[in-house]
Amino acid sequence: MKVQKILDYQAKDSEIIKIEKDLAQSKNKKALVQIVDVVKQAQQISATCEAQAQEVLNQFNSLKKAYDDNIKTFLNIQNKDVEKLEENDANDIMKATNDLFSNLNILEKKLLSQAEKINSILNDYENAKKRYNLAREKHTFFKEQFENEQNKAEPQIEKLKKELDELSKNVDSELLKKYLEKRGDKIFPVFVPVINNACGGCMMELPMAQTDKLKRDGLLECENCQRIIYKNNN
Repeated sequence: MKVQKILDYQAKDSEIIKIEKDLAQSKNKKALVQIVDVVKQAQQISATCEAQAQEVLNQFNSLKKAYDDNIKTFLNIQNKDVEKLEENDANDIMKATNDLFSNLNILEKKLLSQAEKINSILNDYENAKKRYNLAREKHTFFKEQFENEQNKAEPQIEKLKKELDELSKNVDSELLKKYLEKRGDKIFPVFVPVINNACGGCMMELPMAQTDKLKRDGLLECENCQRIIYKNNN
């Protein structure tokens, strides 16, 4: 079975694959993917900051209420007429006052800690916002660059596909069917020559029986990589 026509078809197809591969590996496309990741991370950080801020705010309000309640209690004690108090009442007030001061000191520290947490969350949010805005600006630039690459490549691909269609008319239908099946399975190149009794694709050495079959039939499917090996008559 003659394979030159299918080899010509494969060679033309490889030109399309190269252009598509170059597009897939474009620095502009990779930059776009990275930017999308940055945007997603910024959005996740913003959502986390929002949840954390709400939690801290609730804790802050709870602590502030406790702080205000303690202040009111202290003011009530302070307004009592000390001269009219008995000794036991004075001792109770002194103890209550000491307890209040202790509570107020603890609450003040907790409030300061919550304030620091809020500042930290705000800083994280602002940094995430800056990264998000910068990423959006870069996204516009790299998107335009990649679209330019696509616009340049598309006419080339269309031209090659038309040439490929013309070549397919002269290819043995059975060989073309096998080629398209392998191509659909992401196997490329599909047809490879035998090289020193080994598959020209994966370089696995062929057993004697398969070598004989290749000599007899001219074609052989590699048991290892599933490519189709052809006998090179050159």
